Amino acid sequence: MNDLVPFLFLGTGAGNANFGTLAAKGCAHKDVRRFTGNLLDQDILIDFNHHTVEALKTFGVNASEIRYLLISHGHGDHFQPIEILKYAESLPHPLEVYGNSMIRASLEFCSENEFDITSNRWVEKRSPFNLKIHVIEPGMSIRMGSTQLTVVQGNHFMDTPHGIMQHPSLNFVIQKGSKTIFYGLDSSYMFPATKEVLSDFQFDLAIFDATFGSLEIDPLTSGHQNWKMLDETIDELRRVGAVNDKTVLVADHISCVNLEPYDEISEDLSAKGITLAYDGLTCQF
Repeated sequence: MNDLVPFLFLGTGAGNANFGTLAAKGCAHKDVRRFTGNLLDQDILIDFNHHTVEALKTFGVNASEIRYLLISHGHGDHFQPIEILKYAESLPHPLEVYGNSMIRASLEFCSENEFDITSNRWVEKRSPFNLKIHVIEPGMSIRMGSTQLTVVQGNHFMDTPHGIMQHPSLNFVIQKGSKTIFYGLDSSYMFPATKEVLSDFQFDLAIFDATFGSLEIDPLTSGHQNWKMLDETIDELRRVGAVNDKTVLVADHISCVNLEPYDEISEDLSAKGITLAYDGLTCQF
């Protein structure tokens, strides 16, 4: 029985994604990156921005089959409520959105208001609301049709010296059929509670933040990772049994300013068993 599950990388760029900009001119295909977006199988989107609809069309996705949308956190390269509302209106069924309470509040607000650039004020405007919103938080495990979702805490927008979680982000364990996926973008080193939850799983596919590549960064202030931190994170998950030699490891959420071209670094990563993501990459696992 063939139970392979496809995971399509619609967009692999960080907040400085270069798709559609002058900076992309002359770049090789794999160095042109949209904002982050992903499609699991045919029915689950992860994160959504103004590049998503175009990417779905470019990569031949039947949008009418998409039923679920997971939002990792509320930064604009991962979450754009106005774009989501417009997209959902085009679907023949309600789009089921999963995110934290801020995600729900933003979607509901944008369905009832719009910004008027003439008056520089928000004004009332009712928009179609073809959404069903589910508020999720770390520790929850829920069903989405035939898919099991476990929510863990990402380490992204922390005022670490003061212990303030300024902008909570979510990472996901997704179980579909016999396959288990970890989606861990926009996260620095993992929190202890997150590692504890992940130790209960063995991942077939694990997607990690690698925003800054070889650039030196301070984990005290950055909610992302570089190559060194990525290696350490993978080693930590190996030690707890969540990652093994059969796990497909992917480095994603790439800075188009700070990372060397794909062709210069992909082979070195591959030698360590890591695939460097690019827009249009499909992992069948």
